[in-house]
Amino acid sequence: MLLSSLFVLDSCSTSRKAANNVAMNAPNYKQIKKTVGSKGGEFYYPELLRRFQAADTTLTAEQLYYFYYGTATRPDYNPYRLNNYDGVKEALSGDTVTEEGWRKAAQVIDEELESDPTNLRFHVYRQMAYSNLYGKESQEAADAYNQVMMLFSTIMSSGNGKTPETAFHVISTTDEYGLMDMLGLSLKSQSLVERHGRSYDLMEFQENKYDLESIYFDVTVCMEAMHKMFGF
Repeated sequence: MLLSSLFVLDSCSTSRKAANNVAMNAPNYKQIKKTVGSKGGEFYYPELLRRFQAADTTLTAEQLYYFYYGTATRPDYNPYRLNNYDGVKEALSGDTVTEEGWRKAAQVIDEELESDPTNLRFHVYRQMAYSNLYGKESQEAADAYNQVMMLFSTIMSSGNGKTPETAFHVISTTDEYGLMDMLGLSLKSQSLVERHGRSYDLMEFQENKYDLESIYFDVTVCMEAMHKMFGF
């Protein structure tokens, strides 16, 4: 069963409208690190994390921006951590997913998000799991949905994906796949593009209802973290 088919994004246009209210702004990580490290400030990272995990819908677009991109400035930032996607797939295997399967999947997802709170793909999975476990109108499903949309709108506010210069900025390549899951896009090819000292993932898609041929993602911060980890 394709996990992407289980998530129906019925407000994609609304999300784009919300994202358009924030000017496209490539993250300045040096400035972001200083801002989210200011204890007692509006953008202090631990407080933004607490509010996001509580699905606080009063978080502003600017606060979400500092939260998401501020994650890449934290000492434990690791965009290439090993995530337990196999555990989710195993729990949801088969043509018909049982309640126990959804429960097991939710447990794996919740554990993963404790250590990787901005992982868009796992948030998409959690929204699916909670909707099936507790009902689409439940508070649990609503909170999970709101968290998905917070991350989605933040990424959408960073560019338009049409060119390397206006690429969507992500702090993990898994967020690229989370966005594609949400939009129901199937990957045809992926290539790494290096330009002017920056790194981009060029994702090309199979035929889709949006007539979208490709999207550029800026993954420079991910590549820089990998170089630091492996010393090259």
